[in-house]
Amino acid sequence: MRPSRCLAALLLATMLPAPAPAQPAPGAFVEIVPTEGRAAVHVATAQVVRIGRAEGATVIDTTSFVQQRSAEALETVARRMAAAGLRLLPLTDPSGGRVYLVPDRIVLVRDSGERHAAGARAAIVMVGLRYGFDVAVRETVEQVMAALRRGDAPPEAPAAAAPR
Repeated sequence: MRPSRCLAALLLATMLPAPAPAQPAPGAFVEIVPTEGRAAVHVATAQVVRIGRAEGATVIDTTSFVQQRSAEALETVARRMAAAGLRLLPLTDPSGGRVYLVPDRIVLVRDSGERHAAGARAAIVMVGLRYGFDVAVRETVEQVMAALRRGDAPPEAPAAAAPR
């Protein structure tokens, strides 16, 4: 190949968009054991918004504003969702517990202000939360944004919130 064609091919390759991040298969479902002791339910991974804890149960919020509660451990559910292809961003809730957010469902990240529980430093507005519009976390806005840019876990959140 002539040098001018090699250069043109190289320039074209650098202009092409980067491949999209891996997404769960459209038909991927994960089996979840509900808190009520009934038969297992199947949650579509492509519809998950957040995985966290509330009132002693693991809670899965979905884009349809349905919240599925599970008797299973939070980490167990998160690992199975990730194994099914769901990209999760692990953060820390104001009580020091782990919460997993789906980056593609994040609308905006802002300072938590005065309206969240003690220890909250950032508020993340999400699509599809049933009992509110945002998730308060201990990480700062800068830490959350850096984790989103990297596509991996943010640094560990501090044990206590810094005074304002």
